[in-house]
Amino acid sequence: MKTKLLFTLLCAFVFSSLQAQIWDEGEDGDLSNDGSNPSGIFVLEADVDNTIIANQVGNPRDVDFFTITIPQDFELQELIVVNYQSADDVAFIGIDDGAATDIDFNNPNPALLLGGTTYGTASIGNDILPAMGTLGNATGFTPPLPAGDYTIWLNQTGNISESTLNFVIGETLSVDDNSLANTISIFPNPAQNSIEIESVENIVRIVLYDILGKEIKVEKNSRAMDISDVTSGIYLAQITTASGTITKKVVKQ
Repeated sequence: MKTKLLFTLLCAFVFSSLQAQIWDEGEDGDLSNDGSNPSGIFVLEADVDNTIIANQVGNPRDVDFFTITIPQDFELQELIVVNYQSADDVAFIGIDDGAATDIDFNNPNPALLLGGTTYGTASIGNDILPAMGTLGNATGFTPPLPAGDYTIWLNQTGNISESTLNFVIGETLSVDDNSLANTISIFPNPAQNSIEIESVENIVRIVLYDILGKEIKVEKNSRAMDISDVTSGIYLAQITTASGTITKKVVKQ
Protein backbone atom coordinates (compact mmCIF):
# COMPACT_ATOMS: atom_id res chain seq x y z
CA MET A 1 0.00 0.00 0.00
CA LYS A 2 2.87 2.37 0.84
CA THR A 3 4.54 1.82 -2.54
CA LYS A 4 1.24 2.35 -4.37
CA LEU A 5 0.57 5.56 -2.41
CA LEU A 6 4.05 6.94 -3.15
CA PHE A 7 3.65 6.16 -6.83
CA THR A 8 0.19 7.77 -6.93
CA LEU A 9 1.65 10.93 -5.41
CA LEU A 10 4.47 10.91 -7.97
CA CYS A 11 1.98 10.57 -10.83
CA ALA A 12 -0.10 13.40 -9.38
CA PHE A 13 3.02 15.60 -9.27
CA VAL A 14 3.94 14.87 -12.88
CA PHE A 15 0.39 15.47 -14.10
CA SER A 16 -0.09 18.67 -12.12
CA SER A 17 3.28 19.95 -13.34
CA LEU A 18 1.87 20.03 -16.87
CA GLN A 19 -0.95 22.39 -15.95
CA ALA A 20 0.72 25.72 -15.18
CA GLN A 21 3.79 27.86 -15.71
CA ILE A 22 5.80 30.37 -13.70
CA TRP A 23 6.52 32.95 -16.42
CA ASP A 24 5.49 33.60 -20.02
CA GLU A 25 7.06 36.69 -21.58
CA GLY A 26 4.19 36.94 -24.04
CA GLU A 27 1.71 37.32 -21.17
CA ASP A 28 3.73 38.41 -18.13
CA GLY A 29 6.15 40.90 -19.72
CA ASP A 30 9.84 40.96 -20.51
CA LEU A 31 12.36 39.26 -18.27
CA SER A 32 15.23 41.43 -17.02
CA ASN A 33 18.21 42.14 -19.29
CA ASP A 34 20.42 42.97 -16.29
CA GLY A 35 22.30 40.10 -14.66
CA SER A 36 22.93 42.16 -11.52
CA ASN A 37 19.17 42.66 -11.14
CA PRO A 38 17.49 39.58 -12.63
CA SER A 39 13.77 38.83 -12.66
CA GLY A 40 12.40 36.66 -9.88
CA ILE A 41 13.16 35.18 -7.52
CA PHE A 42 11.06 32.26 -8.83
CA VAL A 43 10.76 29.58 -6.15
CA LEU A 44 10.46 26.17 -7.80
CA GLU A 45 7.69 23.98 -6.46
CA ALA A 46 6.99 20.27 -6.61
CA ASP A 47 3.28 20.65 -7.31
CA VAL A 48 3.32 23.12 -10.23
CA ASP A 49 4.97 23.35 -13.62
CA ASN A 50 8.24 25.27 -13.30
CA THR A 51 8.20 26.47 -16.90
CA ILE A 52 9.68 29.62 -18.39
CA ILE A 53 8.57 30.74 -21.86
CA ALA A 54 11.00 33.31 -23.27
CA ASN A 55 10.65 35.21 -26.54
CA GLN A 56 13.95 36.49 -27.87
CA VAL A 57 15.30 38.51 -30.79
CA GLY A 58 18.90 38.11 -31.92
CA ASN A 59 19.37 41.43 -33.71
CA PRO A 60 19.38 43.64 -31.74
CA ARG A 61 20.62 41.10 -29.20
CA ASP A 62 18.01 40.13 -26.60
CA VAL A 63 19.09 38.64 -23.28
CA ASP A 64 17.03 37.45 -20.31
CA PHE A 65 18.14 37.00 -16.71
CA PHE A 66 16.07 35.44 -13.94
CA THR A 67 16.76 33.80 -10.59
CA ILE A 68 15.32 30.50 -9.38
CA THR A 69 15.33 29.08 -5.88
CA ILE A 70 15.50 25.34 -5.28
CA PRO A 71 13.91 24.83 -1.85
CA GLN A 72 15.57 23.03 1.03
CA ASP A 73 15.33 19.21 0.76
CA PHE A 74 14.81 19.46 -3.03
CA GLU A 75 17.17 19.34 -6.01
CA LEU A 76 17.07 20.35 -9.66
CA GLN A 77 17.07 17.01 -11.43
CA GLU A 78 16.40 18.00 -15.06
CA LEU A 79 16.05 21.01 -17.33
CA ILE A 80 13.85 19.94 -20.24
CA VAL A 81 13.57 21.84 -23.52
CA VAL A 82 9.80 21.48 -23.94
CA ASN A 83 9.74 23.49 -27.16
CA TYR A 84 11.98 25.68 -29.30
CA GLN A 85 10.65 27.62 -32.26
CA SER A 86 13.04 29.34 -34.65
CA ALA A 87 13.86 29.13 -38.32
CA ASP A 88 17.60 28.50 -38.43
CA ASP A 89 19.49 29.21 -35.21
CA VAL A 90 20.24 28.06 -31.67
CA ALA A 91 20.26 29.82 -28.33
CA PHE A 92 22.58 29.78 -25.30
CA ILE A 93 21.65 29.18 -21.69
CA GLY A 94 24.02 29.88 -18.82
CA ILE A 95 23.70 29.29 -15.09
CA ASP A 96 25.45 30.94 -12.16
CA ASP A 97 25.11 30.20 -8.47
CA GLY A 98 23.62 33.00 -6.41
CA ALA A 99 20.79 35.49 -6.81
CA ALA A 100 22.66 37.58 -9.42
CA THR A 101 25.56 37.23 -11.87
CA ASP A 102 28.55 39.35 -12.91
CA ILE A 103 28.56 37.97 -16.47
CA ASP A 104 28.87 40.60 -19.20
CA PHE A 105 26.81 39.31 -22.12
CA ASN A 106 28.65 41.67 -24.49
CA ASN A 107 32.00 40.12 -23.54
CA PRO A 108 31.16 36.88 -21.73
CA ASN A 109 33.74 35.06 -19.62
CA PRO A 110 32.75 31.41 -19.02
CA ALA A 111 34.87 31.37 -15.87
CA LEU A 112 32.20 33.53 -14.23
CA LEU A 113 29.52 30.89 -14.84
CA LEU A 114 28.67 27.65 -13.11
CA GLY A 115 27.86 26.16 -16.53
CA GLY A 116 25.98 26.57 -19.78
CA THR A 117 25.23 25.11 -23.21
CA THR A 118 23.66 25.83 -26.58
CA TYR A 119 20.28 24.34 -27.46
CA GLY A 120 17.76 24.42 -30.31
CA THR A 121 15.13 22.37 -32.12
CA ALA A 122 17.28 19.23 -31.84
CA SER A 123 17.09 19.59 -28.04
CA ILE A 124 13.28 19.40 -27.81
CA GLY A 125 12.24 16.76 -25.28
CA ASN A 126 15.78 16.44 -23.91
CA ASP A 127 17.37 17.20 -20.56
CA ILE A 128 20.14 19.77 -21.15
CA LEU A 129 21.27 20.02 -17.51
CA PRO A 130 24.15 17.49 -17.89
CA ALA A 131 25.49 19.38 -20.93
CA MET A 132 25.35 22.65 -18.99
CA GLY A 133 27.68 21.18 -16.38
CA THR A 134 30.42 20.57 -18.96
CA LEU A 135 30.82 24.09 -20.43
CA GLY A 136 34.51 24.70 -21.12
CA ASN A 137 36.32 26.96 -18.59
CA ALA A 138 33.19 27.25 -16.42
CA THR A 139 33.13 26.00 -12.82
CA GLY A 140 31.22 22.90 -13.91
CA PHE A 141 28.85 20.60 -12.05
CA THR A 142 27.28 17.15 -12.10
CA PRO A 143 23.47 17.05 -11.80
CA PRO A 144 21.36 17.17 -9.76
CA LEU A 145 21.85 20.70 -8.47
CA PRO A 146 21.27 21.08 -4.72
CA ALA A 147 19.03 23.56 -2.92
CA GLY A 148 19.92 27.23 -3.30
CA ASP A 149 19.65 30.27 -5.56
CA TYR A 150 20.74 30.14 -9.21
CA THR A 151 20.65 32.84 -11.87
CA ILE A 152 19.79 31.80 -15.43
CA TRP A 153 21.02 33.68 -18.51
CA LEU A 154 19.22 33.19 -21.83
CA ASN A 155 20.95 34.58 -24.92
CA GLN A 156 19.46 34.42 -28.42
CA THR A 157 22.13 35.21 -31.03
CA GLY A 158 20.21 34.57 -34.25
CA ASN A 159 16.68 35.20 -35.43
CA ILE A 160 13.49 35.57 -33.42
CA SER A 161 12.83 32.51 -31.28
CA GLU A 162 10.67 31.19 -28.47
CA SER A 163 12.02 28.83 -25.82
CA THR A 164 9.94 26.78 -23.40
CA LEU A 165 12.06 25.39 -20.57
CA ASN A 166 10.86 23.18 -17.72
CA PHE A 167 12.85 23.06 -14.47
CA VAL A 168 12.15 19.65 -12.92
CA ILE A 169 12.76 19.35 -9.19
CA GLY A 170 12.37 16.42 -6.84
CA GLU A 171 13.07 15.61 -3.24
CA THR A 172 16.71 15.07 -2.36
CA LEU A 173 17.25 11.33 -2.33
CA SER A 174 18.47 9.46 0.70
CA VAL A 175 21.81 7.68 0.45
CA ASP A 176 20.09 4.34 -0.20
CA ASP A 177 17.74 5.75 -2.84
CA ASN A 178 20.57 7.64 -4.49
CA SER A 179 22.68 4.48 -4.69
CA LEU A 180 19.87 2.64 -6.47
CA ALA A 181 19.19 5.58 -8.79
CA ASN A 182 22.84 5.75 -9.80
CA THR A 183 22.94 2.07 -10.79
CA ILE A 184 19.94 2.20 -13.15
CA SER A 185 19.54 4.12 -16.40
CA ILE A 186 17.16 3.98 -19.37
CA PHE A 187 18.30 4.30 -22.95
CA PRO A 188 17.50 5.63 -25.42
CA ASN A 189 15.47 8.33 -23.74
CA PRO A 190 13.62 9.89 -25.56
CA ALA A 191 12.82 6.66 -27.42
CA GLN A 192 10.76 5.68 -30.44
CA ASN A 193 10.49 1.87 -30.57
CA SER A 194 11.94 0.37 -27.40
CA ILE A 195 13.75 1.11 -24.16
CA GLU A 196 16.46 -0.86 -22.40
CA ILE A 197 17.41 -0.83 -18.74
CA GLU A 198 21.09 -0.62 -17.88
CA SER A 199 21.75 -1.99 -14.41
CA VAL A 200 24.36 -4.01 -12.52
CA GLU A 201 21.47 -5.97 -10.99
CA ASN A 202 18.91 -8.29 -12.51
CA ILE A 203 15.67 -6.60 -13.48
CA VAL A 204 12.68 -8.29 -11.86
CA ARG A 205 9.96 -6.21 -13.49
CA ILE A 206 9.36 -3.09 -15.59
CA VAL A 207 5.95 -1.43 -15.42
CA LEU A 208 5.13 1.51 -17.70
CA TYR A 209 2.49 3.97 -16.46
CA ASP A 210 1.01 7.04 -18.09
CA ILE A 211 1.02 10.34 -16.20
CA LEU A 212 -2.41 9.57 -14.73
CA GLY A 213 -1.07 6.40 -13.13
CA LYS A 214 -2.70 3.98 -15.58
CA GLU A 215 -0.69 0.82 -16.19
CA ILE A 216 0.27 0.60 -19.87
CA LYS A 217 2.67 -2.32 -20.19
CA VAL A 218 4.53 -4.87 -18.04
CA GLU A 219 7.73 -6.81 -18.68
CA LYS A 220 9.05 -9.42 -16.26
CA ASN A 221 12.66 -10.65 -16.00
CA SER A 222 13.68 -8.54 -18.96
CA ARG A 223 15.87 -5.48 -19.51
CA ALA A 224 13.93 -4.31 -22.57
CA MET A 225 10.42 -3.10 -23.32
CA ASP A 226 8.80 -2.57 -26.71
CA ILE A 227 7.03 0.82 -26.78
CA SER A 228 6.46 1.08 -30.54
CA ASP A 229 2.70 0.85 -30.00
CA VAL A 230 2.64 3.50 -27.25
CA THR A 231 1.37 7.01 -28.01
CA SER A 232 3.95 9.80 -27.93
CA GLY A 233 4.18 11.53 -24.57
CA ILE A 234 5.66 11.37 -21.07
CA TYR A 235 5.50 8.11 -19.09
CA LEU A 236 6.84 6.66 -15.84
CA ALA A 237 8.81 3.41 -15.79
CA GLN A 238 8.71 1.63 -12.45
CA ILE A 239 11.77 -0.63 -12.31
CA THR A 240 12.09 -3.34 -9.68
CA THR A 241 15.36 -5.09 -8.76
CA ALA A 242 16.35 -7.27 -5.82
CA SER A 243 17.50 -4.10 -4.02
CA GLY A 244 14.30 -2.16 -4.40
CA THR A 245 12.07 -0.20 -6.76
CA ILE A 246 12.73 3.11 -8.49
CA THR A 247 10.65 5.19 -10.89
CA LYS A 248 12.16 7.04 -13.86
CA LYS A 249 10.63 9.27 -16.52
CA VAL A 250 10.43 8.03 -20.11
CA VAL A 251 9.75 10.25 -23.12
CA LYS A 252 8.17 8.46 -26.10
CA GLN A 253 8.73 10.32 -29.37
